[in-house]
Amino acid sequence: MEKREIETALQRLQDHLDEVVEERNFVLNQSGRHIPGHVVRDYEATIERLEKEINHLRYMLAGKEESKN
Repeated sequence: MEKREIETALQRLQDHLDEVVEERNFVLNQSGRHIPGHVVRDYEATIERLEKEINHLRYMLAGKEESKN
């Protein structure tokens, strides 16, 4: 992947992560509403997957910048 492609994918994933975290916080903070355990686990799994993908892209981006020097 080119550096620009990595940066674009990184931004897209970060935006998606922000949206998922915001949605999770909204859903979980609904007072008086029972939230099934599987919904909480689904949010956590999605957040963990996105964070891993973001970290991988950051690692790739760092490698591109190091090879430039």
